[in-house]
Amino acid sequence: MDYKLEDFILDDSFVNYATNKNQADIAKWEEWFSQNPKNLKIALDAKMLIHKLRFHKQELPKEFISEEWHKLSTRLHLNEIKRKNKGKTIFLKKIGRYAAAASILLFLASAIYYFSNSSIRDAEPIYQELCVAKGASKNIILPDGTVVFINSDSKLKYEENFEGASREVFLEGEAWFDVSHNANKPFIVHTQENDIRVLGTAFNVYAYPNENVFRTSLERGSISLSYHHGAEIELKVNQTYILHKNTQEIKLVETDNIEIYSAWKDGEIVFKNQKFTEILKILERTHNLTFILQNKNVGKCNYTGCFTTEDDINSILAVIKLPTPFEYEIHNDTVIIK
Repeated sequence: MDYKLEDFILDDSFVNYATNKNQADIAKWEEWFSQNPKNLKIALDAKMLIHKLRFHKQELPKEFISEEWHKLSTRLHLNEIKRKNKGKTIFLKKIGRYAAAASILLFLASAIYYFSNSSIRDAEPIYQELCVAKGASKNIILPDGTVVFINSDSKLKYEENFEGASREVFLEGEAWFDVSHNANKPFIVHTQENDIRVLGTAFNVYAYPNENVFRTSLERGSISLSYHHGAEIELKVNQTYILHKNTQEIKLVETDNIEIYSAWKDGEIVFKNQKFTEILKILERTHNLTFILQNKNVGKCNYTGCFTTEDDINSILAVIKLPTPFEYEIHNDTVIIK
């Protein structure tokens, strides 16, 4: 059977595959491609089209919409549906049925417009998105050779082939970058608070949207940051940029052992004079747990220590509670600090 473009675009399972939303659908379609190689090209065309419609919601020209709707209404005889000897209810039902068919065809016409328009096709990049769940971490190599370690509960979106004048990625959460040097094509990390511009370097970014602190630490090379598109701040090796979101306060601090900020990529959990409330947020991500802090006093205490992601939560809490005793209970995936 020969498939058409619309057979894929209107299939929810295929859309899940094209947008990396469902592992079962991804496996299903990859197996299907191996068994139906003659339909592979049209399927890849449909996948590319879905990416365009998903990431670039540009408005179609009004003349195009008007012309396509006229063609569809003529084909479906929408002007001939109403009959004087028929009741109003029948008229509405038919209009609904034909209009639904017309809307589907109009969507396909719109999709074909995008797909066939060479200027849009050339101008719009295709993005990949990688989401890392709590309790996990991943490392990937981007199309330019840049190495990225992505921490738990984080999301990275990046261009599929970096064809533009710059290499741009979008981060929510924490990641460590070792950027492949290219003086003619800067590497830019976009976060909710800052844009980080790089030529070739290694650095860590801590940018969880639901936390008060944004932080980036430079291990090698040079980077510059612009806060909300303001003046750029250059970082030197072993410097850490810290932004407190609630006060908008920005600090640059020197760090002798800068690698502690990226120790997580080697499976280490490092605390350096951090409040217990901040430590619990980290443990929630590394161990995929939920903490309920009933003991407000211990929440204000600061701790320094080092553990690994292989250490179970009982072992970690047993050490933390030594200087400031507290009790806790574990119910399934919830830990109550008393």
